Amino acid sequence: MSFNWFNYSVILDENLSLTDPFFWSRPTPINCDIVRIIGILLCISAFIGILLNGVLIYSFIRYKALRSTSNLYVLFIAIMGLIASCTILPLTGTSSIYCKWLYARTGCQLSALIAFLYGCSSSYLLCVVSMSRCYIIICPYKANSITIKKSVVISCFAVFIAFIWSILPILGWNEYTMEGARTSCCINWYDRRFSYVSFTYFLFIFVYAIPLIILFVSNSITFFGLKSMRNKIEHGINILLSRKRLEMERRIVKSIVITTCGFIFTWTPYAITLFVSAFQGKDYAVSPLATFLCACFAKSSVIWIPLLYICTSTQYQFSFVNLNTLNSQSVSNQMENEEQYSLLVVHNKDGSISVRTAQRSSTKIRSGLPNSNILTH
Repeated sequence: MSFNWFNYSVILDENLSLTDPFFWSRPTPINCDIVRIIGILLCISAFIGILLNGVLIYSFIRYKALRSTSNLYVLFIAIMGLIASCTILPLTGTSSIYCKWLYARTGCQLSALIAFLYGCSSSYLLCVVSMSRCYIIICPYKANSITIKKSVVISCFAVFIAFIWSILPILGWNEYTMEGARTSCCINWYDRRFSYVSFTYFLFIFVYAIPLIILFVSNSITFFGLKSMRNKIEHGINILLSRKRLEMERRIVKSIVITTCGFIFTWTPYAITLFVSAFQGKDYAVSPLATFLCACFAKSSVIWIPLLYICTSTQYQFSFVNLNTLNSQSVSNQMENEEQYSLLVVHNKDGSISVRTAQRSSTKIRSGLPNSNILTH
């Protein structure tokens, strides 16, 4: 069975300049009833996205127990999701209802820039949060080195890199223009000039493929690390993380993995569609309707990411914040912060070296070397 490619030359008018107002006011080539239904759904999604991301941001600001390093990265994703919910979804939704783009070239560039900024920053921030949990599991004795201040700096850097990628089409490497449906905007993937094609390939590699590999590797290492630690506890082998802390890490990683899968699930069809269409060219591209549906599904991640996080996090109930869990979590965090570990290097008489971990609290030191964990080299 052969795949029916779409010839974009039928709907592209290369004689029209991007500065021509008529270029931005042409009606959609797709069935207008279908586009209107999608537009209504996008407007509803905008309202839900504002609500969900707003609830997340309010909760992080209101409740101190939620301001952990891993939640901080989610906070940045929620901020970007709130911006996207207030801009790209209403712009695309209302244009789809009227079956044509309503906001001229400036609105198109703004919509596409925010869409790519949201997608790129979410991809990089999910990589950062996955690698941070992986680092804590691999090097638990360095967990205290991951502070709120460092997490803020790393998050800002990830968003800055995403902004660089998003601003490049405006600076001349590719460009933002209307998609085939003419009610939403993205990069120009059907132009075969080298500067346009190269940007699409670089975008696919550095914003989708490499982050996808990082997410898979880091979460796999974290999963097997947690499994190994749990097996050691079951066999009576002492480790640096307590059983309670290990269970907390397991729940955090589970929430992050599910949220990451939701992001990948929503953005993968759109990424593949753009890459395939750019590779095939405008004469053998994916149809405008399929591209438009994939683009709208990707933009709906402003709903799925916060929804999946709220539903999988033990700190939330389905409707709002679970105060009982937050209170117990706050006490647990205080206890975990009070507990620290010291590494003691002991030279034995036979010439060997023993590394001992002595647990101490803020009020007293439980050195008791016979009760310490011993790793002999």
